Amino acid sequence: MANLFRWADIRLLYWRELRSALRERNIVVNGILLPIFLYPLLLWLIYTGMTFVSGQTQGFASRIMLENLPQAHQELRKEFERDPRIELKDSQDPTADIRGEALDLAADFLPPAAAAAPLGGNFGVRLTYDNSKDRSSIARDRFEELLSRYRDRYLEHQASALGLSTAQLQQFWIETRNVATSRQMGQFILGLMLPLFLIIMVAVGCMYPAIDSTAGEREKSTWETSMTIATPRANIIVAKYLYVATMATLAGILNLTAMLLSVKAVLAPIMGNSTDEVSFRIPLASVPLILLLTILLACFVAAGMMIFASFARTFREGQAMVSPFYIAVFLPVLFLQVPGIQFTTGLALIPVVNVAMVFREAIAGTFHWPLIGITLAVEALCVALALWLAATILRYEDFLIGSYGGNFAKFLKERLLGGRRRGRQ
Repeated sequence: MANLFRWADIRLLYWRELRSALRERNIVVNGILLPIFLYPLLLWLIYTGMTFVSGQTQGFASRIMLENLPQAHQELRKEFERDPRIELKDSQDPTADIRGEALDLAADFLPPAAAAAPLGGNFGVRLTYDNSKDRSSIARDRFEELLSRYRDRYLEHQASALGLSTAQLQQFWIETRNVATSRQMGQFILGLMLPLFLIIMVAVGCMYPAIDSTAGEREKSTWETSMTIATPRANIIVAKYLYVATMATLAGILNLTAMLLSVKAVLAPIMGNSTDEVSFRIPLASVPLILLLTILLACFVAAGMMIFASFARTFREGQAMVSPFYIAVFLPVLFLQVPGIQFTTGLALIPVVNVAMVFREAIAGTFHWPLIGITLAVEALCVALALWLAATILRYEDFLIGSYGGNFAKFLKERLLGGRRRGRQ
């Protein structure tokens, strides 16, 4: 083993790969700049755009028709007229006008039902609107808001006429109390956002270095030169792998840091003043576990992407071959972005998904150590299997010199699963 791995050579080659990467614009942009700026900026633009669109929609005057409003409640009409968000309209065919977008809502005031008739001046309301149109739905909400306020005043007036106080009229009421602290609320929000972004950015930060150090070198005709360096080939591959894993880890940590520093400003457009009541901080006790998970995830993704990219002859082919693995890495995590999903043994056995779940719980300061142990073991096993697969592939000379013309699936079928062997056609 000592003769196979020369750590002095690996260290020298590793620093050579890192220095070369810093001269590549695409690697610097995707591995360093994107993790820092992309998702904080993208989220800010999304939430700001949502707020702007919502504000534009709320600025419209809702066109509402009041039909058969009782004379005893003409004050309600005056309230609608005073509200700048509402424009009262008349219509000969309200249903057709709502469908044609000339009207947003029609309110037909009906006589009270038999059980409600004893209360003087009582009435019912039938609303006609188009729930597939935002303007119509907003008009319904505005109408119900005004009518609810008017109803409360009407009931208070009727109760006063009967000699009842407001407290006597209101038989029960609801008080709410949120026992979650500001820190717990912040951790809940971070737990939904950060695991997905971390996994995506680890994959993004890994993709370009993995392709450039394999298919990119083949395209630039430097792969064969690298393999002739006076050191065992295994040292060259290990140095490349450590370099790619370093870039993936760096991308994940930079993105995590950037999100923690900017999440409050990012969410401000949609949460408003509520952000002042939320504390976005991660428990210090969780930091070592989060860093360890990030490193293991980066090692696994780096190994997988390098294996797929190694079968490509050009950078473009490498992108095509790596893309399915890239999608497979983060796609399952999308289904975990639902509050209430419990971390179970089954999820702990699924690579990448288990990292997202442990990450979410670590942000909240929750540690299920048996499940964390399973997760760490599964990720370490995946890294070991990926490295074993890479070492097995490197035994084939035609793969190293770039003369093998198949992809990973063909290689797996022909040479690793008992099919055709090298030299047999």
